[in-house]
Amino acid sequence: MIRLLHRLRFLLFALPMAPVSAFADGENIIAACSPWPPYVVDGEKPGGILVDYVEDLLQGFGYSVRIDVFPWKRAIEAARSGNVDVIFCAEEGQAKTYGLEYEFPILISDTVLLSHRDAPLEASQVWHHRIALGAGYWYGDLFESRRQDVDTIEVVDDLTILRMVASNRADGGLMEKAVLDSLLHTYPELAEMIHVSSEPVTTQTFYFAMSPATQIDMRHLRQHITKSRPKPIIQQVNSNAL
Repeated sequence: MIRLLHRLRFLLFALPMAPVSAFADGENIIAACSPWPPYVVDGEKPGGILVDYVEDLLQGFGYSVRIDVFPWKRAIEAARSGNVDVIFCAEEGQAKTYGLEYEFPILISDTVLLSHRDAPLEASQVWHHRIALGAGYWYGDLFESRRQDVDTIEVVDDLTILRMVASNRADGGLMEKAVLDSLLHTYPELAEMIHVSSEPVTTQTFYFAMSPATQIDMRHLRQHITKSRPKPIIQQVNSNAL
C-alpha cells in the first residue's frame, strides 16, 4: 500500500511537467490545398509556388510535411474534422466561417484588371456599368455582391478570361498577378493583345490555417514563427514590371 502511494505521488508531480502535446519537431504535418496553378499544381507530387514555400517553411521548423491536393470544399472539411492539420491558400473570411485558426500570412498578392490593348481600362474602372467581367472562380462571391453594378458577370477559368479579353468578348477580367505572369509567358500571342492595369484592383493576403482538431502543439509552432519571423511571398504590380 505504501509503495502504491509513492507511485501515485510521483505521477501527480510528474504529469504537470509533461508536454501539452505528444507532437514535437520531426512530427508529420499534413497540409492540403486546392489546385491553383501556378501556386498549387496537382500531380503525382504536388508542386508550385505555394507548395514549395509551405514545404520549406515547415521543414525549416523541423516538421516533416505531406501535402495533399483536394477540391477546396473537401480540403476545408478535412481541416474541420482534423484529417489534415493545415490548409493553405485560405482567406480570413473562410477561416472565420469554418472555424479555422490563421497562423501566418504566406502570400500577399495583387489582383489586376485586364482589358484589350485597344480599349485599355484601369483599376478604378472595374465596376463601370459597361464592363462585362470575365472572372476567375476565386472572385465569384465578390462579383455576386456587386451584381447590380455591372451589366454582365461571367465566372470562368483564368485562361478563358485571357482569351475573352483578347478577343473583345469581355471588356475586363480580374486575375492574380502570378497567374497572369505565367499565362502571358505561356501564351505570348495573347500577351500582345492584353493591357494590364498599372494599379491593382485589390490586394489580398492568404494564410495557412490550422485545423481546430489538429494534435500539433500550436504553442510550439507559434514559437517557431515568432523566432524565425519568415517573410511571406509578395506578388505586387509595382515591385515587378508586367
